[in-house]
Amino acid sequence: GCMINGKLYPFGRIERTEDCYICSCSEGGMDCCSLFHTPVRYDKKKCKVVFNKKRCDYDVVQKDDPSKECFVYSRV
Repeated sequence: GCMINGKLYPFGRIERTEDCYICSCSEGGMDCCSLFHTPVRYDKKKCKVVFNKKRCDYDVVQKDDPSKECFVYSRV
């Protein structure tokens, strides 16, 4: 298998690691891609970025009221 952050995963496709990556594990090594996209363009004065581990994505919320989402212009 393959070791990721101290956890052993079996050979083959790993749909979701604890850190929100999708991976392919083989005897030759491991390749992974993130399941999330980082917000890069949003109102940085009014809003903040919070990682939502349940959804494996970033939430962009208002600093003074985190229950309200902010508009994100682009992600990478």
